[in-house]
Amino acid sequence: MSGITDLMRFKKDVEYDLLAPLLALSFQEMTSKQAEENFRWFVSKIPERMEYFRNRCSNDLKVSIDELNYTADSLILVWRWFLQIARMEKTPKEELEKMKEGAKVFGDSFVNREQFTVATKFIMRDIGMYVGQCYVLNYPNLYWHFKTKPKNSVTVNQPLVAGFRAKYMDKEGAVFFQPIHMVEVRAANFYDKTQKETDLYNIFMKWVEYVPQE
Repeated sequence: MSGITDLMRFKKDVEYDLLAPLLALSFQEMTSKQAEENFRWFVSKIPERMEYFRNRCSNDLKVSIDELNYTADSLILVWRWFLQIARMEKTPKEELEKMKEGAKVFGDSFVNREQFTVATKFIMRDIGMYVGQCYVLNYPNLYWHFKTKPKNSVTVNQPLVAGFRAKYMDKEGAVFFQPIHMVEVRAANFYDKTQKETDLYNIFMKWVEYVPQE
């Protein structure tokens, strides 16, 4: 029955040109060499993904592609499109059981009976690329980066936007923006139905405060 179930899930999903990951590994599982290889692959794919993504978004919204110009305001259009195209499905039983096991420690709020479809998750990765480009193309101090240490860091081996500076307890230091993760965080508003067209724009502008002044 699993094959039939997978086929039905696929047929109900968003039609979207998916770019398969280079490595079938989580970021935590990657070695330093694999992380570098994955990062270089990720950055190399940005131009073609952004061409596809911007064309798809502009066509679906029926707006000029020139409006998807990597400005902060364009993020409102991007998120408007995402709110229209995103799909959710019932969480598969085996994944639900794992959540319930974890809920014994963390509480029922960690049990999501719905999840984003596979295509929707790939769309979030492309949106993360777009958000990252909005930073690096508009602020010369910012650039794509990755870190392999410390191994227990939540940002380890992930594509990041670096160059931000922030103060904490009267000390200033470097902070790193996780574009794909931040898109996923904004998308989580679907679970309690509080999503708004300005969600992505708002987080972007919050981090603009951490861009060093030239």
